[in-house]
Amino acid sequence: MKIKLIIGLILLGLVAVLALQNAEIVTAKFLLWQFSLPQALMSLASMAVGVVAGLLFGTVSRVRSRITK
Repeated sequence: MKIKLIIGLILLGLVAVLALQNAEIVTAKFLLWQFSLPQALMSLASMAVGVVAGLLFGTVSRVRSRITK
């Protein structure tokens, strides 16, 4: 249990360093929308979208393999 806490604290520290070093505002344009966010938040948001997409596709793949068996 302590190893999970240590890993979590290390990751939290890395996220804090990322946020402090990438505080400038960047603008992203997508179709008709335009987003202006700090660079760190934009990076974390894009990573979160990737994680969710990976989990979604992984879940669909597992469900399909169980159905075909």
